[in-house]
Amino acid sequence: MQAPLNKTMDRDDLALPEARAITGALDDLIRELAARSLPVSGWYGSIELPEDMRAWERANRGPGYEPLPGAAEDERFPWFLYWEIAWLELGAGFAAGQRVLDLGGSSSLFSYYLASRGIEVVTIDLDQELVRNANEVAAVAGWPLENHVMDIAELDLTGPFDHVTSVCVFEHVPVSTRVRMSSRVRELLRPGGTFAITFDYANPSRLARISNPGDVREQFLEPSGLAARGNADFHDNGKRYLEHPFRTADPARRQNLIERGLFLPGDEDQPGHYTFGALFLER
Repeated sequence: MQAPLNKTMDRDDLALPEARAITGALDDLIRELAARSLPVSGWYGSIELPEDMRAWERANRGPGYEPLPGAAEDERFPWFLYWEIAWLELGAGFAAGQRVLDLGGSSSLFSYYLASRGIEVVTIDLDQELVRNANEVAAVAGWPLENHVMDIAELDLTGPFDHVTSVCVFEHVPVSTRVRMSSRVRELLRPGGTFAITFDYANPSRLARISNPGDVREQFLEPSGLAARGNADFHDNGKRYLEHPFRTADPARRQNLIERGLFLPGDEDQPGHYTFGALFLER
């Protein structure tokens, strides 16, 4: 039986020879960016993580977190992010000369990785500073990387694209936006093109709401009108690597999250572990 493509994260995937080649290329790219003083955002989506968020970020990695041996800069790029990039690469099959639309990925390691390989990348992001920085880095590096300030819910771009991608963005927008965006993707893709995304899976936040295979089907597969590449039924392997810091946050921060509607009073008594998932659809 063929291993599932559409599934939750597994650290063991990074032991595959083809995945190890990708993680090695990511290490090389991170070191090159540092040597050339070219800013890149970390897994939390910022170039410089504020001091008050660093303890939160460490707690988010979950108890017993272990870096990949020899990782170039684990402090900013944990193995979770390597898995997302490697799994998207292995599942989507990016190639030089293709055109990719990356949703919410300006200044990201993923968009830099694709562009550094001669792939034409267009990113959109709400953060003006990340967009400005990405355009400056692209000009210095000579990469085919174009970045725009734009809302994922209000796309104003001309296709077609060989791939539309997103790395852990959809759990941060309302379900209605996910459904609307998924229904828009088909018209942006070339025939044979892929919609390849990663997302938080079983995140206890009340906003996230991608917690079972039915959620994946209803929010992405069905509204897109696209076919699943590989297994049609999303596979949950049961492994949970991350821990939402809400349970251990100080009372003021917990109250802030409650006021924002991300949690309800009493949620701190519920399990906070979750993972990432990946989904590949094709036109």
